[in-house]
Amino acid sequence: MEDNLDVIIIGAGLAGLTAAKLLKAAGKSVKILEASDRPGGRVRTEEVDGFLLDRGFQVLLTAYPETKRFLDYDALELQNFDPGALILNETGTTKIGDPLRQPGALISTLASSAGTLADKFRMLGLKLKLTGKSIDEIFASDEATTLAYLNDQGFSQRMISQFFKPFMSGIFLENQLSTSSRMFEFVFKMFSQGNAAVPAGGMGMIPIQLAKGLATNEIVFDQKAVFIDGNKVTTDSGQIYKTTSILIATDQLEVPGPFSRTPSSYHSVTNMYFTAGHKPYAMPLIALNALPEKLVNNMAVMNQIAPQYSKNGDALISLSLIGDHSGTDDSKLQSEVLHEMQAWFPHATQWKHLKTFHIGYALPNDDKVTGDLSPQANRLNEECFICGDYLMNGSINAAMKSGRLAAEAIIISRN
Repeated sequence: MEDNLDVIIIGAGLAGLTAAKLLKAAGKSVKILEASDRPGGRVRTEEVDGFLLDRGFQVLLTAYPETKRFLDYDALELQNFDPGALILNETGTTKIGDPLRQPGALISTLASSAGTLADKFRMLGLKLKLTGKSIDEIFASDEATTLAYLNDQGFSQRMISQFFKPFMSGIFLENQLSTSSRMFEFVFKMFSQGNAAVPAGGMGMIPIQLAKGLATNEIVFDQKAVFIDGNKVTTDSGQIYKTTSILIATDQLEVPGPFSRTPSSYHSVTNMYFTAGHKPYAMPLIALNALPEKLVNNMAVMNQIAPQYSKNGDALISLSLIGDHSGTDDSKLQSEVLHEMQAWFPHATQWKHLKTFHIGYALPNDDKVTGDLSPQANRLNEECFICGDYLMNGSINAAMKSGRLAAEAIIISRN
């Protein structure tokens, strides 16, 4: 049995790592128990055949308050997407941009078939409205579904189906736009006020940077916490850790007993990677599939954004399929996906498959969200505290904020 620790943190995702950083700064002794072989939780990057593969298509929104607070953007060497998107529709491709940030995108945006001229002015109006609305005000707003919100804003059905639905589905990982309108306003504000970016070395560099201040004996890998009894944590290997405070920083499905609860719903995604000798398109943009019946929701040529994602310079193509596709034979899925992409990229059938990630728990259900937590919401009992994005909203920002709030609650309770 190991004891004499101030805080045991269960889970080395962004929430747990952020909490550890603050607790250490406050002079607390910490140890993180991580079930996998590396830090990051759902944010991780693998190297396969000289390509960097993020586990699920993810971006860092540089306007996030918590990431600005805790991350060194320069050290991450952030590589930015251009604002806007390439729309893949029934007539071919069309580009929609942000003329306020890229004046050169004005003509193509006004000419885009993705929406009416009135839609584009409504988009500008929405951006200006949210620029003047604080994050606190957003999360205090009445909640509706994102779809109802967009209809209420007066956007045409074409603009919703061609742009908003595939764009927000790729972020929310659900294609009905049932996600809270608060979440839509928050995300749209973040996109408008900063960049969507990836670190040069992959999204996994974010947790690696957060973990840098930890000593080797302060994080234990391949130790899955299975039960909490008072101030003791038991792992699947039979190891028992004794501590003053315990912080559960896992996702909803991995919360150890006796506190484990199966969520009523959450969102899944399948992320497929292919390589090709030539890039399907040469713009640092996300591509959105606007067809109503589709497999692929969105696409990105990752080394067009961050060249280091491909050592040999071949195209690294990331495709996201909303939902759980793990029941489909992988070779059949690959064939169907490439056939679909062939409508816009005739050479798609020559793309070489690299890897498929079936991510069962990718995001919590965000039909109801909040932007803050009371100290009581972080505390389960005298010894045990909890954090995670699902307590607030499914985002990197909320994961890190929940970790910060939990750490602050522990520090206050033990002083």
